[in-house]
Amino acid sequence: MDRDPALMEVIRRFGNAAALARQLGLSNQAVSGWEMVPPKYIRAISQATGMHPYRIRPDLYVEGFWNMGLDTVEIAEEMRISEADAERYLHMVLARRKAGTNDNACSAIPPVSKPPLEGQ
Repeated sequence: MDRDPALMEVIRRFGNAAALARQLGLSNQAVSGWEMVPPKYIRAISQATGMHPYRIRPDLYVEGFWNMGLDTVEIAEEMRISEADAERYLHMVLARRKAGTNDNACSAIPPVSKPPLEGQ
């Protein structure tokens, strides 16, 4: 299974997947089956780790900005990521939509302020 790099960072910040599962009140098996963080856990993980929600599931925020009519340059500026990353996340979103598996729709993400500058 290919785990999303953001999920791997979340697990690293908790120490291991078992610690993440305990924090969320889930079984180890539930967390070990994740390829990406499910949207309903973004807020709890953000609060526990200090990670900005867009770092936990950047694809969902790219989708939200795309739905607002921003292009990839504007999305990259808003999220403080590279345009190449914005395009990569947008391709993930569009592939999910095309496959009819966009159950991680951006409507499930918590609203947040602009991302902080790195190192702040």
